[in-house]
Amino acid sequence: MSLLSRSLAKIVPRCLHSARFRDIFRLWERHRFHVTPVHFYQPIPDTQSLPETLWDRPSELVGIDMNDAMQLDLLRNHFPKFRHEYDQFPVQPTGKPGRFHFNNGLFDGTDALAAYCMIRHFQPRLIIEVGGGFSSLVAAEAIAKNKNSALICIEPFPPDFLRDGFPGLHSLIEKKVEDIDIGFFSQLDSGDILFIDSSHTVKIGGDVNYLFLEVLPRLKPGVIVHIHDIFLPFDYRRDWVMDELRFWTEQYILQAFLSFNSEFEVLMANAYLVHRYIEELNATFTNSPRPRGGSFWMRRRPAKTHSLSAPQE
Repeated sequence: MSLLSRSLAKIVPRCLHSARFRDIFRLWERHRFHVTPVHFYQPIPDTQSLPETLWDRPSELVGIDMNDAMQLDLLRNHFPKFRHEYDQFPVQPTGKPGRFHFNNGLFDGTDALAAYCMIRHFQPRLIIEVGGGFSSLVAAEAIAKNKNSALICIEPFPPDFLRDGFPGLHSLIEKKVEDIDIGFFSQLDSGDILFIDSSHTVKIGGDVNYLFLEVLPRLKPGVIVHIHDIFLPFDYRRDWVMDELRFWTEQYILQAFLSFNSEFEVLMANAYLVHRYIEELNATFTNSPRPRGGSFWMRRRPAKTHSLSAPQE
């Protein structure tokens, strides 16, 4: 460590709570930047000190039953029933607004295919989506086949195709999810889906805190939950952290939430499947342009034993 760095390391902690530092912080915050010191108590990690072994070292997921048998049952015995449908998805934009296509760079590959199959298989009456986009479009494709599902999207910064609407979208709520009354989520019943694609960051007053600490514990038995960009048993991707400077923390609160939690069960975890069962994943999604994934599906355990078979019509 250089002399300058050692000097700053001594001075900066004493300045953190000074009026001058607060003035500088608020000045830059008004310009949409946060200027904070690299410090033990700050939430942004010192990227120069992160060990290279971090990225390839899987967690043992202590206290979490990954429910391999259920994941493989869905993958082997249920999802292939819809292959003739999802194999028709276009690889490039078709020019038709409100239609899903692969290679969109946002919600793609096995994540999109698994979402389609989950909606087709479980046939939810209602899907509440927190964070809309191409995931909304693939949900609409499944809804068109189900004919009995409705999609409500909560998205404070919607793309044009969400604002314009499309078949399958019941309504768009242009609000932050943390500004929505907790009672709104009570309309989700067993078999319905809460589809979360959030800010991915645990922060004071934020959406992830609200969802994990207030919404999820209140869900009715049988409600299915999706969370995106979860890479368990591994940490977040190295290129996201080191190159793109994404300091996301949602999967840590998810892992803590599920540890020794007998109320929720894992249904499907795409990154886990890539790690443990890549051949089975590829056999089901033979034409997937992206074999890796980050979708994580779980469910509040139903009040009584629930079969993986499709609901009776």
